[in-house]
Amino acid sequence: MKPRPPAIRKTPTLKDVAREAGVSIAAVSYSLNGGGTIGEEVRARVREVSDRLGYRPNRSAQSVRTGRNTTLGLVLPDLRNPYYPALAQSVEHAARQAGYTVVLIDTSGSMENEIDGMRHLEDQGVAGAIWCRTSSQDTSEEEDERFAMPVVVIGAPGLTYDNVTINDREGGQQLARHLLAMGHKRFGILSGKSVAEGKDERKNGFLAELGGTGEVAWQHKSPFSIDLDQDVLDVLERRDVTALMCGNDMIAIGALRAARQLGIAVPEELSVVGFDDIPWASIVTPALTTVNQPVAEMAAAALTLLLDRLAEPHRPIRHYKVGVRLVQRDSVGRPPA
Repeated sequence: MKPRPPAIRKTPTLKDVAREAGVSIAAVSYSLNGGGTIGEEVRARVREVSDRLGYRPNRSAQSVRTGRNTTLGLVLPDLRNPYYPALAQSVEHAARQAGYTVVLIDTSGSMENEIDGMRHLEDQGVAGAIWCRTSSQDTSEEEDERFAMPVVVIGAPGLTYDNVTINDREGGQQLARHLLAMGHKRFGILSGKSVAEGKDERKNGFLAELGGTGEVAWQHKSPFSIDLDQDVLDVLERRDVTALMCGNDMIAIGALRAARQLGIAVPEELSVVGFDDIPWASIVTPALTTVNQPVAEMAAAALTLLLDRLAEPHRPIRHYKVGVRLVQRDSVGRPPA
């Protein structure tokens, strides 16, 4: 006997709801969309039947009929980093609350893929896009990239697009203040390799807060990954610093793993701090001291800027900066005597 094909449930239509509720198709449409001069009793009956049958509006058909596109694009650098799935979830939730769906593109950390992804969203005719840019390209060059859709950038300031950024500098200062208060005087820095030279505000804030109080023994660049290069492992093995500032939590978690492999006790011999407060930060051992970014606030701000731009295409560019806060956990202690 040949296996039967999977059963596919018939999707209820507007006509099915109208037949079941005993009203016209127009009355169903008005009842569900809030239009027309329909009595409350009819509206209530239509909604009850709609819920019971499991009717879902055809958004594509609605877009054609009303001329309102309800699809947005979201371009993210690397879904392997837990920070970005959390951001994507927040954007999707905020968009859904506003009546929009989201198309997601993961660019695997490639600036070229980012531009291709944005062009793809253009070709698909999305209403607008939220672009979480990598830091690999100098933002002054963004003037060369124009798109035929409204764009909001997350994480990279600039003059071309509405953007949402975090106070990276303040976060770096908070980390430095905390480590200095714990008695640390000699530091190592692992900053992100993709961040343009001179634009690493996390590191700049950290260095500014140290002033002449602490000494930076060495600085290295690392990919935003838990896999650290051999030259970083070599410098950690020298054991010549008591505290390590990392450009993000992925690097910091890689440093925790490397310290364990090298027999360096954290935080007894080496204190480690990160940045972002990704979900992993609270469950690694020892739990990571880091700087929290308010992901939900960033997503809501980006969506608000995008919807405002759709409503007012010619309004001035807006910039929104969110604050950060230090999260103290177990990876920081006092330096060894």
